Amino acid sequence: MSPIDWVIVAVYAIIVLWIGLSASQKQNNTDEYFRGSRQLPWWAIGISIIATSFSAASLLGGPGEGYEHGFLWLQLQLGDLLGFGLVILLFLPFFIRLNLTTAYEYLERRFDAKTRSLGSLCFILSLVARLGALLHGASIVVAAVTGLPTSRAILLVGFVSILYTVMGGITAVVWTDLLQFIMIFVGLIAGLWAASVSVPGGLNALWAAAGEGGKLQVIDASWNPESIRSLPTALFAYGILAFAVAGTNQQSVQRYVSCADLPSGRKAILLGWFTGFIGVAVTLLLGVLLFGFYSLNTAALPEGIAGDQILPHFIANQVPPVAAGLLVSAIFAAAMSSIDSALHSLATCIVVDFQQRYAKTNRSDHYYLKAAQVWIVICGIVGIFSAFYVASTEESLLEFLVEYMALFLGPLLGLFLMGVLVPRINGTGAFFGVLAAVALLAISGHYKWIEFPGIWRSAISAPLAVICGYGISLMSKPPSKASIAGLTLWR
Repeated sequence: MSPIDWVIVAVYAIIVLWIGLSASQKQNNTDEYFRGSRQLPWWAIGISIIATSFSAASLLGGPGEGYEHGFLWLQLQLGDLLGFGLVILLFLPFFIRLNLTTAYEYLERRFDAKTRSLGSLCFILSLVARLGALLHGASIVVAAVTGLPTSRAILLVGFVSILYTVMGGITAVVWTDLLQFIMIFVGLIAGLWAASVSVPGGLNALWAAAGEGGKLQVIDASWNPESIRSLPTALFAYGILAFAVAGTNQQSVQRYVSCADLPSGRKAILLGWFTGFIGVAVTLLLGVLLFGFYSLNTAALPEGIAGDQILPHFIANQVPPVAAGLLVSAIFAAAMSSIDSALHSLATCIVVDFQQRYAKTNRSDHYYLKAAQVWIVICGIVGIFSAFYVASTEESLLEFLVEYMALFLGPLLGLFLMGVLVPRINGTGAFFGVLAAVALLAISGHYKWIEFPGIWRSAISAPLAVICGYGISLMSKPPSKASIAGLTLWR
């Protein structure tokens, strides 16, 4: 990193903090802090939706995935399209019409308070692990370009993310997400340029070398439930996981409920998918070109280097000034666009679904706004400890996120499907149906006869939760028609 690279990174960081500070001056109530008073433009929300999921793990793992497996990961975007489509069809009308702050308020209206709390808790548990992976992904780059130990890099990234998330609320999160996603693309383009000018023959030579290495295949139509890079698995198993993430995850839902109306919500979701498709394609392309580069320069790559380390190694050793600063800023942007959203949505759920719901004393709106800011700090500290755990594992960042989140999000998706699709299910059935599904997932790894690949957890556990919930509900009275009016697709 040259002095000009550090200037680029510093300018980017100053702009992000300035946005947070500017937004903080307009935070007068919790509706503004949690939903931006529903005045944010749909196109900014749409880009924010994908920027939230486009983390440092994506920007590190994407090129690493492209380097090792080519373009096969692009098949997962078809699963994303299926998941987003189901959200628009089944869940979005309820989220917008009911004027919710968190997704889990719907569960109390449809079932009861304990079911709402269980749904919110499933989300919180899934996100704490993701937050650790996000912080760790950013720290990899910080450590590579600064020489800091990974532990100190985690602390540095965590502190900066906590600072500007506390200041600005959802308005700052959305607008910084927009800036950060632009920065991501600028950085990726800089990386593509740096790779293409580093060898004789440029882009054509890199593309040819990647082709000789078998990295240009896009579709694998074979049936292989163990592999996420198989089209049926990517479409159905990952598609259901994407449905769970997009439809029951407060990070996504918080953006939908910040839209002015239902048409704006639909457009935001579709824009988010399209932008994500382009982003994933470009990160995979960078990885494919890096494979071509190191195929032509075998001595430039250490033996045994992990896929997630390919891009940091390339930045530290091959990328010229300015391009290096842009790439590092892009990785910081990817990290913070996910970390800020995770912290903000965690604080929102804790305050709205637990503190406001169960507090026995009436508090002012200003009190809950300050409480949300305190919870952001606490969640950030928990995330830092989670990042230390992730750093101690040897699993791929992308695979870690996909498999662990499925443990909680599959049953959570089942819970929402019970509410929307099955009027006969009552609160008791929904609550214990989800617990049964989570318990089965937790023990599945210990018994061969019920073990199944992690990526299929959501696709199996969601319908399992519905079946269990329905069976348990048959043992007691059905919900009254008045209690479910306007809360299901059928009544």
